[in-house]
Amino acid sequence: MKRMIAVLLAGLMILSLASCGGKDDVVTRGALEMEGEGLFVSEEHEAHRKEEDGVSSDATYERVNYSNLSAALMDLESGKIIKLSVTESVANYVAAHNDKFTVSVNKENLKNFSMMTSESNTKVYDILNNAIKAMKEDGTLDSLMESELMAYINSDPEPKDLPHFDGARTIKIGVTGDLPPMDFVAANGKAAGFNIALLTEIANRAQVNFELVQIETDARAMALSSGKVDAVFWTRSSTCTKCGATSVNGVEGILATESYFTDYSASLKLKSDK
Repeated sequence: MKRMIAVLLAGLMILSLASCGGKDDVVTRGALEMEGEGLFVSEEHEAHRKEEDGVSSDATYERVNYSNLSAALMDLESGKIIKLSVTESVANYVAAHNDKFTVSVNKENLKNFSMMTSESNTKVYDILNNAIKAMKEDGTLDSLMESELMAYINSDPEPKDLPHFDGARTIKIGVTGDLPPMDFVAANGKAAGFNIALLTEIANRAQVNFELVQIETDARAMALSSGKVDAVFWTRSSTCTKCGATSVNGVEGILATESYFTDYSASLKLKSDK
């Protein structure tokens, strides 16, 4: 009887170890969801990705999507996820403010920053898109990148008041504050960052007023469709063919402006990880 019990216990231990080994083969990565598709590299890069992460070629990746940057960074620091996929500007901002993290850039995956409106709101779309096109053509966007973006990466952006024109049209813009240095909300609740510099230039060119409405990252599409806001900031893959009307998170009839900024995808990882 004792021998049988010993055999049973040994078998249970083997099963237990096998079960643990299976869990070890699941590698959890995080992505900051700035768009419906997330920010992961395509499947053809999986082998390279596993080699870079130092995991078994047989490992299975598990993806956790985050709509909140602070929550994602907490899970990264605690070891719940091994990497966090964001864009390079966000990664550089985080690393500049927290020396626990290191940045890895994926130059095979580009993200385009655009503004989005409802398809029924063509007047707002035309105002935003025409201004962005003109800023690209006359070099204003390049100048803003050189003078503003790097400064915002290396220090918390200072809130700035948007211009106001008496009697002019007011356009409601959704901001999340969850994508520094592009979209940032300061401790006093005021929006800051590169997107505010962009809106300032658009307002001056189009002689319109912008009203900022703080919304959750994953509620942007619904905020557009419900009329809570007239436009939001968005990122899209550079390979996206949906350059006209799009469907975002199940919401039909979304218009995307021309891109005002293109950034590489990147990953954040703890420096202590090997």
